[in-house]
Amino acid sequence: MARAPAVPAVPEEPSLALPRSFWKTFAREHWDKGPVLFPGLFPAHFPTPHEIFEALVDVGDRYRHGEVTLPLRFYVEGPAKEGEAPEVFNLFSLGRYLPTAQDGTLDVYVERLERQLEGRRFGIVLSNTQSHHWNHWLQMRSFLTGFHEALGVPLGGADSALFLGNYQHTPFGLHKDDLHVFYFVIHGRRRMAYWPLELLASRPEVARHAGPDLKDRPCGVLLRDAEDTRQVMAQASFLEGGAGDFMYWPSSYWHRSEPTQGLTIAASLGVNFRAPMFLDMAPAHEWPGRLRHTELPRGGKWKVPAPVRTALGRRGQRNSLRAAERELTEGWVRFLSNGALDGPPPEARELPPLTEADWVRASPERPIITVPLTEGQVVVAANGRTSNLRVPNGVRGRIERLVKELNSGKPQQVGALEERFFHRLAPRAFKRAAFQALLQDLARWRAVQRCEPGKKR
Repeated sequence: MARAPAVPAVPEEPSLALPRSFWKTFAREHWDKGPVLFPGLFPAHFPTPHEIFEALVDVGDRYRHGEVTLPLRFYVEGPAKEGEAPEVFNLFSLGRYLPTAQDGTLDVYVERLERQLEGRRFGIVLSNTQSHHWNHWLQMRSFLTGFHEALGVPLGGADSALFLGNYQHTPFGLHKDDLHVFYFVIHGRRRMAYWPLELLASRPEVARHAGPDLKDRPCGVLLRDAEDTRQVMAQASFLEGGAGDFMYWPSSYWHRSEPTQGLTIAASLGVNFRAPMFLDMAPAHEWPGRLRHTELPRGGKWKVPAPVRTALGRRGQRNSLRAAERELTEGWVRFLSNGALDGPPPEARELPPLTEADWVRASPERPIITVPLTEGQVVVAANGRTSNLRVPNGVRGRIERLVKELNSGKPQQVGALEERFFHRLAPRAFKRAAFQALLQDLARWRAVQRCEPGKKR
């Protein structure tokens, strides 16, 4: 008899969680007060250049397969006139400039790119980096756990943006965001210039568009000439960090990257407390600005947080409104099961179908959750993805028990889970194919992973 292939050991997951003492000090001394550099706090698991390369390969593959609306910007500096800063152009046809798996390493890719660009400086800016690499999603989510406990869960979400290149200054210029920013230097060195809000708020190009809410709005500064640049830079403060360091600055600070030698890779994790992005299409309504960290999904029977349920319940009882309420509830479930990150991790690709003989295990730290909706629907969610099932009441209880078994973190055999689920269940109540599809969804979402067999019951 042929021996079954060995199941690879589940590798240690990368974590950027910092101790509670750090976050208590941060909340008291630094939050919303000014830029600060934190050198070398992570002895392990910091994002690596190779992980960034793999994320960009994922972006390149998706782009070449037709996903041309990816949140990606590619900048190239044009030839500079004497005494003037070079123009910066945004490239729109990117297929030949993005990496492929055949490049092999980031160094090889950058060498190829520099040949293609004939030595011109370049910058790549990618939003939702956490949606292109599993480790990066784990790193950013684990970093936020302490932030959530100290300062609450910002319902504007959190997004990791990648900055890679040898550009001299931030390609889109001196600006401020509507985000509080944590900035991780992954490779090379990064020097940042900062200005508090009031120093540049009276400039004509700012005052023309700014109002009393400028602190919470994105805005840019247009440097007119060399003398204007000299005067503005004379008012700046600076921080410089190397690989393994991270910076923080509030949304009230203008900033711009300054020249350093060679290639730099950094990831900015931005957070804000406005309403979630998925509510943009919802009717104008008051939504909670933040939640307590204990209101994020945990083990046991999790419910959509009370402030969210209250806001949803005020929307009326007509059928059309109930349908919208179900859709919005599912949006909240996706968002909160994702740790309040803006985008889910990439799905596991080329995943062979689970068999009855396979063993799987979930992570209790990232529980699978079930939320009942109206009209016999139940949402099963994990890691920012959902499956909406229409089931009889008796089957809903079985789904909840299945999820409870998985959330224990113990190895579970697929065939045994299926046998217990269908024990004494009427044949037409729920199809075995639907059960198998649900488990396959959970595996594809990385909510369960194949593992070594556990002890027989």
